[in-house]
Amino acid sequence: MKKYRTVSIQQLKIGDYVIGIDKSWLETPFVSHRFRIQSRADIDRLKALGVSMVTLDADQSELHPSPAAPVAHPEHPPLKEVPLPSYKVAEMLTSLHKYLVYKYKSLFEELRRLPESGQIDTRPFLNALSEVEKLGRQYPDAYLFLAHLQSTDDETFIHSVNTMFLSLYLAHFRECSSEEAVLWGLSGLFHDLGKVHVPPEILHKNSPLTPDEWRIIQEHPVMGQKLIAEHTSLPPLVAKVAGEHHIRRNGKSYPDRTLYEATDSLTRAIMVLDTFDAMTSDRSYRKGISPSKALRNILEASRDSLDPEWSTHFFLSMGIYPVGTVVELSDGAVGVVTKYHSRHPDSGANPRTSQSFSVLILKTRQGLPVMKPFISHIEWQSTASPPVQKTWNHSDFNIDWDFVRSHASTWM
Repeated sequence: MKKYRTVSIQQLKIGDYVIGIDKSWLETPFVSHRFRIQSRADIDRLKALGVSMVTLDADQSELHPSPAAPVAHPEHPPLKEVPLPSYKVAEMLTSLHKYLVYKYKSLFEELRRLPESGQIDTRPFLNALSEVEKLGRQYPDAYLFLAHLQSTDDETFIHSVNTMFLSLYLAHFRECSSEEAVLWGLSGLFHDLGKVHVPPEILHKNSPLTPDEWRIIQEHPVMGQKLIAEHTSLPPLVAKVAGEHHIRRNGKSYPDRTLYEATDSLTRAIMVLDTFDAMTSDRSYRKGISPSKALRNILEASRDSLDPEWSTHFFLSMGIYPVGTVVELSDGAVGVVTKYHSRHPDSGANPRTSQSFSVLILKTRQGLPVMKPFISHIEWQSTASPPVQKTWNHSDFNIDWDFVRSHASTWM
């Protein structure tokens, strides 16, 4: 049995293995709260953060050295954090996703009640987003699970947070710095802030919009840009993205049909991600499509509407069967893609020559639910018949992230 004990910060000693502190993730600069105390400076740093109680794993704590003894592990920097297992990263990102949806919804409610004056406090969003960015570097696929397998409740707010997660995923795929990735995330999160000026009955209407209602919808990019520029301390590029994200190459745009060439490169990336999440999400007026179908639609739209370069980058980052896609295999079994890998057999080979992916099997080829879901690993040469005969949206089978997460021990 594990030996855990909680002690005051004054009792903390060099060599102790910390597994928890009395601060939330959002109140500290750490990706995780699991690390070994290696010096007195580590203890002083925790005190400076206002930590008063810590939980220790006695089994992993070292015998306490005497004051004159050399510091344990001197080759490591202070508070070197222990890498988290994938399931733990996913749990933490789940909490942060829910927190951000709640905060974004609260922001809308606040802005609808108050006059357009004063500053919007965006620090809680920035702090949470920074945590999401750091965690995602350990397990980026969790971004896709959380973005793909969400409910349809509070669609405006979930859509914004999903777009943020997808933005971070693509930023990590492009090997952006943490600072740049956070800028991507902010742009994805706040791109639709102008919808605060759209009445809820129009946002959630499940029948065709009238011309007047459509004109109100078309104003949200300009209103979002104005809100961000005048009432937040967010970087100017975040406001620019909000104002531009509905401009298209083919002129089927709003608010201005002539400005595509003036749009920022980041805006063009967010356009792709915004479109992808909109297509894969259920709406009050239509069902979402599978991630694989959405990717095909995006590549088709890149011929005249969306940016071809960013559409291609996004496709390459996701693969043919993105993580979170519900697939019907050639033998009739149904499951959720949990891992996807493109293979590069040699430097001169087509990167799509050989691929492999893992599927959590949920239904048998006879269409019966699997009592105990299991993982099927699939290798596919592009010269062979495709291993998937159909892809589905997760809602077609009532599959959500909580369900997939409940079987994490099988696939993580």
